[in-house]
Amino acid sequence: MPKITGRIEVLVNSQPMLNKEGATASGLGLSGKPAIEREAIIGDTGYHGHIEKGVMARCEVTITDRDDVSLNDLAEINGDGTVIFRAYGGGKVYVMKNAVCLCNFALSGSEVPIVFEGPYWTESVES
Repeated sequence: MPKITGRIEVLVNSQPMLNKEGATASGLGLSGKPAIEREAIIGDTGYHGHIEKGVMARCEVTITDRDDVSLNDLAEINGDGTVIFRAYGGGKVYVMKNAVCLCNFALSGSEVPIVFEGPYWTESVES
């Protein structure tokens, strides 16, 4: 039976983030290819078809800021980062290579919301 924990681990350039609950990965589509979003075209004569728009792979995560976390190092990730978004303890894994940190951090107590974007996610499963 597949394991479903509901808990997520986020790693950036192999460094585990101390992520809070609620991290999200969006822009999921075909593994290893840019995601698309389809939108219906409706006219006076009815359905005309769909248009496709590209969607960036995106990871939104709030981390706990500590002495061993460098916001500067995260801010320097500009097309050369790797973000791993995976189920805690094994299961689905999504990897975004060539990630960019969108920066503009806001620190609230010890919490820092961070956003990474990249060209696509690659999906796999680990045990």
